[in-house]
Amino acid sequence: MKALIRREFQTSRFNELKARTKEKQWTVSLSDIPDWPRIEAVAEFRLRTGHDWLAKHLHRLGLYTQPTCPLINLQEEMEKTHLIRCPALKTSTESQRYWEARRQLMNCY
Repeated sequence: MKALIRREFQTSRFNELKARTKEKQWTVSLSDIPDWPRIEAVAEFRLRTGHDWLAKHLHRLGLYTQPTCPLINLQEEMEKTHLIRCPALKTSTESQRYWEARRQLMNCY
């Protein structure tokens, strides 16, 4: 069974995928996150990887009609950098602003 699995991974499809992804960066400096409180770690992981469920990401998935922030009319894409300056968010830390933005987004739709 192991030999069969090993052969399957050595096929041309695997080699093609390996060649196409050779230059891709698969890690995003996440080594410090495991020591954080869970609520902060989840927010930081999502923001660093881009899987953050903010308007830009939801638009890319086809769940929102536009990537801009629906909380205030700045016409900026709602992503990690927008959270810092969004006047609709009142909390101070990045993780608090992330969760506040998520709550407000859920109330918008």
